[in-house]
Amino acid sequence: MWRSFLLASILFSLQAGAQVCTSQGLRTVELAERALAQSRTTEARSLLQRAYEECQISPIILKKIADVYDALGDSWQAKQYRAQAARIEAPPITFGQADPARDSDNSSIEDSSFVREKWALVVGISHYQNPGMNLHFAAKDATDFTSMLTAPNIGRFRNDPQHVKLLIDDKATVLGIRTAINEIARDARKEDLVVIYFSSHGTSAASDVATEEGKSGYIVTYETDPQNLYGTAFQMDELKRVVDTRLKAGRVVAFMDTCYSGGFKGSPGGKALQLAISNDSFARIGQGKGRVVIASSRDTEQSWESETYQNSYFTHYLIQAMAKSNGLLTVTQLFTELQRSVPRAVLAEKKASQNPVMSPEGKKINIVLGASVE
Repeated sequence: MWRSFLLASILFSLQAGAQVCTSQGLRTVELAERALAQSRTTEARSLLQRAYEECQISPIILKKIADVYDALGDSWQAKQYRAQAARIEAPPITFGQADPARDSDNSSIEDSSFVREKWALVVGISHYQNPGMNLHFAAKDATDFTSMLTAPNIGRFRNDPQHVKLLIDDKATVLGIRTAINEIARDARKEDLVVIYFSSHGTSAASDVATEEGKSGYIVTYETDPQNLYGTAFQMDELKRVVDTRLKAGRVVAFMDTCYSGGFKGSPGGKALQLAISNDSFARIGQGKGRVVIASSRDTEQSWESETYQNSYFTHYLIQAMAKSNGLLTVTQLFTELQRSVPRAVLAEKKASQNPVMSPEGKKINIVLGASVE
């Protein structure tokens, strides 16, 4: 009874807050429309960001912002804001309760059944065999994410190397990654949850010497030779096959904090590496019921590390969202938090755009990383 009352109170508070901020948000959106009408597009975008900050809990404001982005010709941004509005308008799902929105078109990925066991592969590489490729905080990203997963009041994963496999620096070879995946595939069953996390460089399909049909992006491993990607890096298409055919677990969540620098040289003051996993490769990994991938940025943007946080922005805010919710946010809610926090922080501190992306898009994904094992 008290849970129902608490949920009702929270919903009432959110609705009241939305009513208070909507009028201010509408005024700011109107200013953005006027700026656009006068071809002041930079000012219009700034005003849209301000409107979002003023009232990000109002689906009315989010849809208005999306309309202006459409007028700006930025359909991708418009789609993201409409998707966020749809998530806010969707009826809440309580733990252990079936999702009434689930139907034959799989508009919701259902995960209200019990989780028998949880497994994770966490990979982070700061120091490479080729020191010219070194990053600052990728290994720390991986160790910090592992600590969050194994925290008994947050991630609730078993704290042992069988259930959570951490590979950093020289342990993160192609052989090491494949061996760890094979061990998880051997142990994980249909009722289980598998989490895969990479913090490293990535390469674009354009870097592959294969024919157009056979080109693939790569995850850069400890021993990767940029002149021999096929022989020394982990192929993105192989990760797709692992998720689809090797892992029997009904729930697989992949976090890709992987970036590419066009020669593996980061810009001064941060990671500043362009995500080069193509949109097509990214979407293919996320296809299939219970499979989802969240990447740190769009393939046209850079992905940044933060000297302040001593982590990448993406991993910092992922860990923060998990911690403040005691691990009980759904994957969709986690992604919404990343969408809110990462672009704002990177814009403020690096004067750049970085927008996390998720595949599949537009679906409610009810997987909870911190779910207790039954």
